[in-house]
This record gives sequence, structure tokens and C-alpha cells, in this order.
Amino acid sequence: MTEGIAFLIGQQARWFRDGFCHEEVTAAAERGISPYFLMEELAAAVPPGANGIIGLFSAVHNSKFWKHAAPSFLNFDIYNPHRSGKAECIRALWESAAYVAYANLQVLQELTRVRPTELTFSGGAAKGFLWPQIVADVMGVRVIVPIVKEATALGCAMCVGVGAGLFKDLSSATANWVRIEKEFRPRPAVHQEYEKHFDRWQRVYAEFMKIVNLNLLTPMWRAPGT
Repeated sequence: MTEGIAFLIGQQARWFRDGFCHEEVTAAAERGISPYFLMEELAAAVPPGANGIIGLFSAVHNSKFWKHAAPSFLNFDIYNPHRSGKAECIRALWESAAYVAYANLQVLQELTRVRPTELTFSGGAAKGFLWPQIVADVMGVRVIVPIVKEATALGCAMCVGVGAGLFKDLSSATANWVRIEKEFRPRPAVHQEYEKHFDRWQRVYAEFMKIVNLNLLTPMWRAPGT
């Protein structure tokens, strides 16, 4: 089995929502919308790279020694609070998840010698308008978002449909049930900019893990034996 896994991405978003976005949660309840929509509105006004703030959360999948950083935001600019606050942290959090996915994709590309022409983005994060665009820009690949975003549940239902004889095979089930809601195209200039931010994130993550490995900080998660 070949796979690339990020870790606790949804939990990270929920933690930040519940810990730092009380105003957005209250306003969203009054308007009958998701607080994540208001969080993305804030972050959308921040340029790629989050004005220098780096989010360190999930590590790139490494089955031989898988340990994550102590959840952190680095590089606040205390002289410019309007360029170094909640909105930047939200964007940095979204970007860190995209960086992990991009690093995992590069491993898969190295193994298969194949570069995808498009990626499917599903799950809760795919409901937004900003996060899928960040993924497209970081990856440099077109991102499509299906109408049904709970892909695991839909896949199970399709398997049942095949087993019950409703469809000849999974390809037929996919053709009948999977529909695309949106697509997000990468912006070449932004992708080139993100290549620099991604390289910086990787180097900072590696240096930060030296502190974590000294047991001075608590990793977000560690595999048994690490």
C-alpha cells in the first residue's frame, strides 16, 4: 500500500476555531452560516505566505520515524500587529496542511514517475472557498471538489451498490454518483511564490524538530517507539 498521510488536520482547524475565533462563531450562529466561512474571509485578505507566519503542525508521513512538531505558530511581527494576527494564523494553518499534502505528493511522484493533472479535494475542508484554492496554488495542479464531500461514506455506499447489483463495477458507480461542484485552478505566479514558502516551511520544520526531539516540547502526536 502506498499512501501519504497528513494528521489531525480537521482537529487543528477545530482547535483554532474553538480557542481563538469566538467572535466568528457567535456571528456565524446569528447568520446561520459556518464559522469557517468567516474565518476564511479573514484569511483571504492575507497574501500567500501569511505575512511571514509559519504554522507547524502535522509532519510529512514517515513510517520509519513518525513524530509531529509541538503545535506552533512562529515568526510574529510584534511591530505590525495588523499584519501578524488571527487572520494570518488561519492562513498559516491552512497553508501548513497544504504543504504537508504537497510533500506527500512529491514522494508519490518520485515513486510512480507520474505527475497528476488534477486532484480531488474532499472532506470538511473542501466546503470552503479559500482552502481548495490554497491547495491548488501550492500543488500547482487543478483541484476539483465533488458535490458529495464525505468521500469515505460515498465510497462505501458505492461498494454496497456494486455488491447488490445496482452497478456493474465501481467505475459504473462512480460515473453515476460522483458529480463535480467546483474546480480551482492554480495561479502560476502564486505557485512559484509558494515554492519558496514551502521550502522555508520544510527547513524550519526540520530545525524545530531538533527541539522537540530533546523532549523540551510535547509533539502533537508520535508513533509508538519514536
